[in-house]
Amino acid sequence: MRATDAAKLARILGLLGSDQAGERAAAAEAAHRMVSRLGLRWEDILAPPPKAPRLVPSPSPSHDALDAAQSRLRQSMRENADLRRRITQLQRRIEVLHQQMPPPPPEQDAE
Repeated sequence: MRATDAAKLARILGLLGSDQAGERAAAAEAAHRMVSRLGLRWEDILAPPPKAPRLVPSPSPSHDALDAAQSRLRQSMRENADLRRRITQLQRRIEVLHQQMPPPPPEQDAE
């Protein structure tokens, strides 16, 4: 509905508060004709307008978020280096234990 139509309809509806019964009836009839002429229903006019979807801009990463991510990355890199050292130590211990084990007995042929 155009703004001019809405203003006119508001003026007509204002007459519904008249003290004169005939004036109230004429205003109601005029309002109904106007709504019909516009191809609308009263539900279309009285219902609140649909809300447009609100687009939320994606926030750019803040300086604090970047600092936190970099800190976590450094922490992960330290943990990985520590784990690599621990794996190397365990591999060396396995090699030493393997060297200390007696050789398996030779297999005897059952002929």
